[in-house]
Amino acid sequence: MLPQQQLVLELLRMSGEIAVTGQSESTILWRTLQECRDKGWVTLTEVSPGVHSVALTLQGRRTVESVSPGTG
Repeated sequence: MLPQQQLVLELLRMSGEIAVTGQSESTILWRTLQECRDKGWVTLTEVSPGVHSVALTLQGRRTVESVSPGTG
């Protein structure tokens, strides 16, 4: 797991769900979110034009808890 992937998963584990805009889909955040989605760790759902909900999947939660000290 790359550090930026772990950071996103940790954020989602703590917050539950975040919203991101689609205006900057070429950013490192969007690349990381797409990598995490491709691995089945998060879901990306467009909730309104240009706004996406990002949520941690059960697989993502297990993955981040297995690499994070002091969890699980």
